[in-house]
Amino acid sequence: MPPTTEAMSGRLASPATASPAAASPSKYLVLGLALATWMEFYTYDGVNLVLPDMAGTLGLSRDQASWILTTYLSALFFGVPLSIWMAGHVGYLRYIIGSAAAFAATSVACALAPDFTTLLFWRAMQGFAGAGLTMWWRAGIYMVMPLPQRSQSMARASVMLYLATAIGLLFCGYVTDNFTWRLIFLPNVVFAAIAIRLLLLYFPDVPRPADARAKGVDKLGILLLGIAVVSLQIVLSRGEIDDWFGSSRIQLLTWIGLIALLLFATWQLSAKNTTPLLQLRLLANRNVQAAIALGLFAGIILTGSLYALPEFLRNVFPYRLSATQAGRIMCAYALAAATIRPLVTMAIARFGQRKVIAFAFAMLALSMLLFARLMTTATPDTYYVLPLILYAFCLAPMLSATSSGTVGKVPLAQQLDAVAIYMSFRQFGASFGVTLVTILLNWRETLHSSRLYESVRGGESRTLAWTNQAAHFAIARTGASPIDAQHIAIGMLSQEASRQAATLAYADTFLFMAAIGVVALCFVPLMSPTVRAKQ
Repeated sequence: MPPTTEAMSGRLASPATASPAAASPSKYLVLGLALATWMEFYTYDGVNLVLPDMAGTLGLSRDQASWILTTYLSALFFGVPLSIWMAGHVGYLRYIIGSAAAFAATSVACALAPDFTTLLFWRAMQGFAGAGLTMWWRAGIYMVMPLPQRSQSMARASVMLYLATAIGLLFCGYVTDNFTWRLIFLPNVVFAAIAIRLLLLYFPDVPRPADARAKGVDKLGILLLGIAVVSLQIVLSRGEIDDWFGSSRIQLLTWIGLIALLLFATWQLSAKNTTPLLQLRLLANRNVQAAIALGLFAGIILTGSLYALPEFLRNVFPYRLSATQAGRIMCAYALAAATIRPLVTMAIARFGQRKVIAFAFAMLALSMLLFARLMTTATPDTYYVLPLILYAFCLAPMLSATSSGTVGKVPLAQQLDAVAIYMSFRQFGASFGVTLVTILLNWRETLHSSRLYESVRGGESRTLAWTNQAAHFAIARTGASPIDAQHIAIGMLSQEASRQAATLAYADTFLFMAAIGVVALCFVPLMSPTVRAKQ
């Protein structure tokens, strides 16, 4: 799931900069902003669901298929810091409309991509456009809705986006099974057209900021950040294939990425930089530090776990599910989150952000442990609905409470920069989470395979009895010769061992995610406590 923020810029939320239209709430503007962001939510989860079909069409391995996600997320990560400057530079309405139009255009390009390389390019462009939708849709609500109605409007919009995820999972599964995965991108054109029309009619006239950052361009910062993101993305994508640091190319790109990242941070803190992309001086703030830690962990867990489950259900599960069947299972978390979200605001008001976030991470750990427990070759697919519902009890409160409890407590004039820092780390965690899960699955699968084959060789009498029984079954059912029947039996044994090894690897991955959730709990006290008014 892409990240969301409950706290936005003080400059946008301030009555001094809002237009008179902000005094007249417009449900059509909220609908326009929600439809624009609907594309981003819908597309990410849809692609994640049909990734095995895309891999089959393009002839990709699991590692290569994961690039379709990580390339998108890395470009989104790159676009988040730039979105602040770009929105102020060209105007808020132009930037949001431009992002929506670009996202729709790149969606069409993804649908028409003839090969893997072309698809990766357009997925990167799509991710860069999606950064504007992810960062700025809430700003419109802050501008159009009076202060007492903002939380309720946020909750309603969030419910719409969770429903977008559920509908997208069902629609993408059906279209992929009955037609082709390429068609899942095309509804974005309709969403964009309606959203742009509504935004043109109802978006208030908000003046651009007059500070130097909006007028100038941090060219060196953009260059260094781009070099760092591209280099590290190649390392994450190619590392498993090129034997990681056994490859001189991976070593070189790692050094280039880390040095560029260090130079970027140094330049952002330099007094000579009058137009920094990110105000990294905010890292001294306790709540920004909490936002970074919690955002990073949340990105890894939420994205990594949602990537792993469809992969298991569609590639490893004994009765491999179709995209439609997997979509029906996966949409349980989105529907549950849509149901829970209206209660989150009341829970935060009553218990405070820290307790709500602690509850969210506890539910996450419980969900991941239950996934690991159920991860067997004999578990019915419907059993995975329960941990998905528990996952929703993490997702809905975590996204709201983390942002409002961390960057929401930063001084109003600095909130937009704090949000950008928080979301940058969220996006980095999301990209890293998919790569981490892929690495972990390959490592654990290799380990379990070797152990299983050693066990098979160690129990030769039982293995021989099993293969003889399978061979007799093959002869009776297919009429194969004794020699061919033995080959069939050995193939069945190998296939079953591979499935068992992969299943154990996925179980280990969910255990690892549960461990990360427990570690994340240790960082919750870093947030400053919520000061509630006395009754």
